[in-house]
Amino acid sequence: MKFVLREGYGPATVREIGDRLRSHGSGHHWVEKYRGKTFIHVQPGADEAIMRNEFAELVKPVEDGH
Repeated sequence: MKFVLREGYGPATVREIGDRLRSHGSGHHWVEKYRGKTFIHVQPGADEAIMRNEFAELVKPVEDGH
């Protein structure tokens, strides 16, 4: 699953998300920067649930193909 970091958030937020995923999820995620946007890719299941439940105000889900 892919999420885009909302405007106004930066590297500190990405580190916070990564730390949370490593400590309570699978820890398998990666960050992609493209055209000024930061995308965070996570594994389905626990990692996706963490992103949707705990970081909903910081990230937005990206539909496949967009």
